[in-house]
Order: sequence, then C-alpha cells, then structure tokens
Amino acid sequence: MPHPPVDDTSLERPARLGPGARVGVVAPSSGIVEPSRLARGVAELERMGLEVVLGPHIREVRGYLAGEDRARAEDLLWALGDASLDGVWCARGGYGAQRTVAALQPGEIEAFAGRPAKVFVGFSDITVLHALISHRLGWMTFYGPAVTSLADRDPFTLDGVRRALFDGSPYAVTAHPDDPWITTLRPGTAEGPLAGGCLTLLSALAGTPLQVDFAGRIGFFEEVHEAAYAIDRALSQLLAAGCLDGCRGIVIGEHTDVPEEGPTLGLEQVFEDLLGPLGIPVCFYLPLGHGAHLATVPLGAPVQLDADAGTLSVLDSPVR
Repeated sequence: MPHPPVDDTSLERPARLGPGARVGVVAPSSGIVEPSRLARGVAELERMGLEVVLGPHIREVRGYLAGEDRARAEDLLWALGDASLDGVWCARGGYGAQRTVAALQPGEIEAFAGRPAKVFVGFSDITVLHALISHRLGWMTFYGPAVTSLADRDPFTLDGVRRALFDGSPYAVTAHPDDPWITTLRPGTAEGPLAGGCLTLLSALAGTPLQVDFAGRIGFFEEVHEAAYAIDRALSQLLAAGCLDGCRGIVIGEHTDVPEEGPTLGLEQVFEDLLGPLGIPVCFYLPLGHGAHLATVPLGAPVQLDADAGTLSVLDSPVR
C-alpha cells in the first residue's frame, strides 16, 4: 500500500553547510565512467571546506547502472541515515533512480522521518529521489550540480552552490552573462513553493505515488538530448495527467543538445502551444539543468517568478 505523502507545502530546511561539514557522495543512477571527473568534483567540494566521504559502492558499474539496484539503495540509506553526515551529494545522473527506489524495502526511508533534514543535492535522473525525499521525509532538497558537474570549476555554478547551501540568504537566479537572452512566453509574476526537475522524469512519475504536484506552486523543468517531439510528448503527458492543474507559473530551464533531425517544431513553439493556454506567467531559458552554467535551487522553498524580467527569486533562506 502506498505511503501517504508528507505535506510538502512546509518542508523542513536543512542546516547550512560550512567548513568541516561532512557530505556523503553516492551514485543512485548511472555509474562513474570518468573517474577523473569524480575526483575533480570531490576536490572542488574539499576546496569549499567540506569533508567528503564516498559511498561504499560508488565505483561499481553494471552496464548503464552504478552497480546492483540493492547496492545503490544501500548507499542511499547509508548517506541519509548516517548521523555524522551533514549532507548527501549525488555523483551524477543518468538512469537508475527509479530502480533504486524500487529496491528499497517498506519503511526503510520512513525510518528517517523526524530526524533533522540534511542537504541533498542532485539533478537530472535524481528528480526521482527529490520526489521520494520530499514525499516521505518532508525535507527541502536542492536541484543543483552533481559532483561530476563541479569538475569544470565553472565560477557561476560554484557561486550558485555557495549562495544556496552556505550563505543562508535569499537570492535570485538570472541568466548567465554569456547566455543573456530570456524569452517571456507569457508575462506576469507569481509566487509559490518551487517544484520540478527533469521533464522526462517528471513525466515518468505521473500516476505513481511520487507524482510531483504543481498545484499552488511555481513549476520548472529542463531536459537534455531530447528532440522537440519527445519534449512535446512528455509535457503533453503531464498536462493530460492533470499534474499542472493549479500551477501558478512556469520556469523553463535549459534544453541542451536538442536533435533537429527531420521535420520539427521549435521548442518555443512547443511551449507556446502547450503552456500558453494555461494563462500563467512562463519564461524560457534560465540556467537550470544540463548546460555549462548551473544554478542551484531549493525544491519546496517559496519563490517568486518574474517572467518579464526573467528572474526566479528565492524569497527566504533555504537553509537554517
């Protein structure tokens, strides 16, 4: 029997990170195929003053997965449950988080309910685990760069991590100076808790106990390596399932490496066709997702979308 979701309109904020904080690094999805990138990302976390502890199975690779399903689940349970760890950072995305969730035994995640929230960071396929932790533990989590994404030492990305997880002040996400264009698809401003993630995974969660609820919230989504028709299909699924009913505003993040083979529609046209009828503020191309410059945003935190200015403002500190 599915567990009733925790009320995610008032998620618990984790304690901010600082020098000496310990973070566990896990790979709940695909395996580490470039160990040097993991090493460089870990070194970047250490430069931030963090003590990094690698999960026991993090170096395992089984095809497109980071080892056996149960091994990945055990690493996740270790990182969430170890009281000496202040945070959990996912090594990469890829695929496999849904299988990791399926490998959990009943009550294993719920055993951590009532414990202080930890920082949890990841993106892409980790959308599934954001939904799991939000629904089952009531923790605010952070959609941000994986450890391997930190290997390139992009200042914009690193600054975003510090602002979200270390500083403890409200902040705004705007376009990167190298990518200054923002498209306002529907004007206006709106406020509400932030919800979202990678579009393909949001679509895959529709109709499951971990379906993401956008009612009364500001939604966002992003994607990579998907053609316009596939993005159309996933977004159409969310609409048909009623997931976007009551959504107050939508931020569309980066859609990188979009194939353009054969007859196609432009992404802006897809978004106009499908989201325009909702009659809510919508803007396109904030640095959320798989691009070179990644913002870090708190899922469940109160935010304001200004679709005209192309800004997403985090209104309260996402850490305590």
